[in-house]
Amino acid sequence: MTKRFDEEVRVERDAGMPAAFEWRGTRYEIADVIGKWRIEGRWWSDGRDREYWRVEARGGAVWDLYFDRQKDRWHMERLWD
Repeated sequence: MTKRFDEEVRVERDAGMPAAFEWRGTRYEIADVIGKWRIEGRWWSDGRDREYWRVEARGGAVWDLYFDRQKDRWHMERLWD
């Protein structure tokens, strides 16, 4: 089961990969990158260009983060439980 949030977050990167993120005042360290994919093109009218990262934070929670390449912003899209 997942919960969708799609809220802006602050992400710290190390060697181009997310290393930690802050969401709702709490900092989460990333223990593992589970997957990475990109959605781009004009499939939608808004022309999304996003780089997605599925990450596991310390403690075991799995999160989907994405970097909006057009707006230069990070978002936490989904929490897996």
